[in-house]
Amino acid sequence: MSSTGLDPDCEAGCTPPREIEDLFGHEAALAQFEAARKSGRLHHAWMITGPKGVGKASFAYKAAMSLLASSNPADAVRQKVRAQAHPNILTIRRPWDDKRKRWRGEITIDEVRRVPDFFSRSGGEEGWRIAIIDSLDEFNRNAANGLLKTLEEPPKQGLLFLVTHSPGRLLPTIRSRCRRLDLRAPPVEATRDWLVKTHNVSAEDAAAASELASGAPGRALALLQSGVVALEKDVRDLLDRLPNWDARASRRLAAKVSAKAGESLRPHLYASLTRHAARLAREDAAKGHAPEAWLDAWKSIQTLETEAESVYLDAKQAALAAFAQMESAARASRS
Repeated sequence: MSSTGLDPDCEAGCTPPREIEDLFGHEAALAQFEAARKSGRLHHAWMITGPKGVGKASFAYKAAMSLLASSNPADAVRQKVRAQAHPNILTIRRPWDDKRKRWRGEITIDEVRRVPDFFSRSGGEEGWRIAIIDSLDEFNRNAANGLLKTLEEPPKQGLLFLVTHSPGRLLPTIRSRCRRLDLRAPPVEATRDWLVKTHNVSAEDAAAASELASGAPGRALALLQSGVVALEKDVRDLLDRLPNWDARASRRLAAKVSAKAGESLRPHLYASLTRHAARLAREDAAKGHAPEAWLDAWKSIQTLETEAESVYLDAKQAALAAFAQMESAARASRS
């Protein structure tokens, strides 16, 4: 755990996966796991796949708690898991770099070595020992090879939940030793209704978040809680005025994402602008107009984002330059 109090893949203001009670949309997957548990033939390694924000880590914690509650009171298990204090659960994630005050970019072999140590040590509580790896996509090559021995020699009453967004990129030897459980995002409309009913989100914001998240519930909540949905609305309002350009509004947005508090919004701004440039290119093409101006803007904004990160361009000036590309494309497409 870092000094920030956040998980490496949990955006500011969002609920950590271990604390999520309502695993919306995955009732069938939970039932499949429960059936395997009750059969007495529970596979030792479960690969949980699906898009980001769909609830893979939350599923792993939910399934782990159901196992541990079979030999201990459920409320006590839940409290310990929420506090990251349960001795029978080990979570492997990208470690915190205390010197640089940020999460490391990958999971290394040093982290993976904690898994066999965890399974072999005595102590803890009665029942299963469970390792949750979130996620396999962040393993480097040595870490991936290091995990194989544990997968090949499963510990007694030991279980692994392996979270992955891109199973096709993993080593075949890892995939072949796991039982795969695919989690799919609910329909956009179902997630929208869930946000309104369960989280008291306005119908407008719920629709926007669900659409941006392609129905993934956790992703939709993250977009709402991190301010991305509000940013998207501001961008859409700005673009809806085209070919007229609101310079004041664009400067306000540029200042917002260039401030320290808005740093996490910067990639979302560029993603929003390129998404709208592609949409406007398609609309022009459908009307029989040349889409080149919007396609050029799409390419230029992608380049701007890369350069802003690699050569440390001023964040505000880079955002204003991206807006200028959209304004120029709007004028060119109507000339």
